[in-house]
Amino acid sequence: MSGVLIIGSGHAGCSTAINLRRSGYEDKITMFSIEDEYPYHRPPLSKKFFKGDSLKKDILIKSESFYSDNNIDLKTNTEITQVNIKEKYITTYTGDRYEFSCLVFATGSSSRVFPAATYPGVDIYYLRNIADVNCINNLLKNSKKPLLIGGGYIGLELAASMQEMGLSVSIIEQEDRLLKRVTAPVMSKFYKDLHESRGVKIFCDQSVETINKIDHKYEVLTNNGISISADLIIAGIGAIPNSKLAEDSGIKCKNGIIVDQYCRTNVPYVFAAGDCANAFNDLYGYAMRVESVPSANAHAKVIASSIIGNEVTNRELPWFWSDQYEFKLQMAGLSDEYDEIYIHGKIEDNSFMACYGKEGSLIAVDSVNMPKIFNNYKKALSNSMRLSMDLVKDPNFDPSSIFSASY
Repeated sequence: MSGVLIIGSGHAGCSTAINLRRSGYEDKITMFSIEDEYPYHRPPLSKKFFKGDSLKKDILIKSESFYSDNNIDLKTNTEITQVNIKEKYITTYTGDRYEFSCLVFATGSSSRVFPAATYPGVDIYYLRNIADVNCINNLLKNSKKPLLIGGGYIGLELAASMQEMGLSVSIIEQEDRLLKRVTAPVMSKFYKDLHESRGVKIFCDQSVETINKIDHKYEVLTNNGISISADLIIAGIGAIPNSKLAEDSGIKCKNGIIVDQYCRTNVPYVFAAGDCANAFNDLYGYAMRVESVPSANAHAKVIASSIIGNEVTNRELPWFWSDQYEFKLQMAGLSDEYDEIYIHGKIEDNSFMACYGKEGSLIAVDSVNMPKIFNNYKKALSNSMRLSMDLVKDPNFDPSSIFSASY
């Protein structure tokens, strides 16, 4: 019996296998990983694992024995080179062939590449997996002044980790503020001030013009004439979905693999989950590609339900978290169309929440060190509750009362 084949062993792929077994699926499950590693959690790579505060065994999604114990055939260090959708089989780089009844693309995403070819002799590094962490940490043995290109989550988390490791860190961000795509100016300012207070040098509204290599060091010149010295350059400028394998096999793709609310592609027995999936979200009524662990896990549950014939739809509220120094940023909902913002708490106390409103109703929240209140609002947004901004701004309003009353 051919069973389910899962291409990819990140959060989406591993969670799909786990949920299939939890749901009572008894047929064969085969999961392929291009890495020579057991499935592991990715968020610690830029934080505790990067700093050496946790070991490889600490970041495994499941124990090494879990897969054999649950009859999940995990094939590591295996690249899939061809997918034949019509005849239902895949081919590996060694020519091995595996048949399937259902196929799941959980191929993730790859780092958007900085055009290093423009600067001969310059090495640019990225952080996506354990091998990248090991490579960068090895380079840091002889580096003291790393430069991060990109002021998004990866850049800021790495900056915090490396600053705590005693390094002199600089960040170049081409936008006029940090995290511009995902948060409001007040949050951008908070994190810029935070990092600068810890010694990180931040250059916003700057792009790399030239990079000169002198011995083993770099002089980076920006478009505005600023000169930054560095001995290691790491780029974190976004990610692109790994959808080429699916597209080459005839699966429809646009900004990822296009799937419906059941995480199905245009072929009924082929699914996609995680960073590679541009998935229709029933909560919002349109498709979106969300790069987050919660989204990957949500897709996996939907796929497992679809395969066993107990269909549920994808209606996961987009949410995310980022740990930088002793601060926890938590974000829930989509804030890009907000028309008002209210700050709950005090920024100067390092514990506050940005509440985003649109047409009088709460649509998203960003929280700094307010996990309990954040979870109440996240639950309300997940359940499509329409909380008025007037209520949110009421100083007598207790967010913990949300589910004991009707709003």
